[in-house]
Amino acid sequence: MPEQTWSPKPGTPEVEYRSSRWLFFGGLAMLVFFGLAALFPEAGNSSSSRKVKMPAEPAAFIFGALAVGGLLTAIGSVPHMIRFAADERGLWWRAGRKSDLIAWDELRAVRGQELVPRDQSDPNSKAVLPALVFTPKNPHFENRHTKLFTRPPTPGPDVELRLPNSTIVRQLTQEIARVRPDLVP
Repeated sequence: MPEQTWSPKPGTPEVEYRSSRWLFFGGLAMLVFFGLAALFPEAGNSSSSRKVKMPAEPAAFIFGALAVGGLLTAIGSVPHMIRFAADERGLWWRAGRKSDLIAWDELRAVRGQELVPRDQSDPNSKAVLPALVFTPKNPHFENRHTKLFTRPPTPGPDVELRLPNSTIVRQLTQEIARVRPDLVP
């Protein structure tokens, strides 16, 4: 499918959320902490004679490399707004400069899957994560929408689009049901 631009019908309600900020803040913390350690490697030296003396230059290099790693982590994980809109053509998705359209004629059904915590009494149980679950008509559905489905394929005919929380899943399911009630069970 050729690349789509973000152009849902004007006035279409959007469901939006901001991507996680934790990795971004972790990278910034690494940059500050290891950057200061690289600039002032002697600050950690005490007068105790029992510890191994490490020259300042290798310590500054190691901490500098870790600070650069923190900078690259922060740059690579800048939080951005993710938007969904459902109109008569399909489900529009946009995150930064990336966008995609899942046309309604590609799908048999769409359902929301809300968070179900793992059963504490069963050691083999797993938590069910919040997701929008698509039942596509074509087995190559995930390959056509690689920008949207970045995780490894899920087993079985259904395709999961993981979302951060159940509220967003409910909002998206309601918007899809408003436009195409025949697709939502």
